[in-house]
Amino acid sequence: MLRVLSNTALSLDGRIATAQYDHFALGTKLDRAYMSVLRARAEAVLVGGRTFRNWPLPLVPDAAALEELRDTAFFDAEAPAIEGRRWINAVVTRSGELPESPRFWTDPRVEPVVYASGSGPTDPASIAADLERRGVRTLLLECGGDLLSQWLAAGLVDEVYLTICPLLLGGRGAPSLVDGSGFSYQLAPRLELVHARAVGDELFCRYRVRS
Repeated sequence: MLRVLSNTALSLDGRIATAQYDHFALGTKLDRAYMSVLRARAEAVLVGGRTFRNWPLPLVPDAAALEELRDTAFFDAEAPAIEGRRWINAVVTRSGELPESPRFWTDPRVEPVVYASGSGPTDPASIAADLERRGVRTLLLECGGDLLSQWLAAGLVDEVYLTICPLLLGGRGAPSLVDGSGFSYQLAPRLELVHARAVGDELFCRYRVRS
């Protein structure tokens, strides 16, 4: 059965980017190293079209970052070996407009998969079923709030990893952790805190989504 993890760095006020959708790294070097741990545990990483257009690069673990993290006391930091492995990098796009990026499309570590409106199903259940057929056991979502809300609404997210960063972005319309049409209070996904740790000024949290 497919296990789905979500990983996001966000500001203290819950934003994942500015109102202008500027692309920048919210988290510190430690946050990006832990992202490599989560990528190493997965067989596939999925993003939305906007995220891919902002960062059209291979979504694979960084070997040097993993090595550095092994020397810290960071919680839950063990990662499987990554030598010789390939990762499915899946992109969900409504427009079908994806940049030409040789570093992504030809990287030997990456198997690109595109789910585009008009050329096949793009709903979470169909994507999950297709990835399972491709042998994926763990999927990592590194997507924006609209796509994450769809996967949560479909009941397909098992764990949510958050890095809460010490800044305030604000901005009317700025993207947040969960966007889309939102949830009523009664139907809002409930989460259970599994682990939390402050490192410097960042707070690393791991939640389990209650069934």
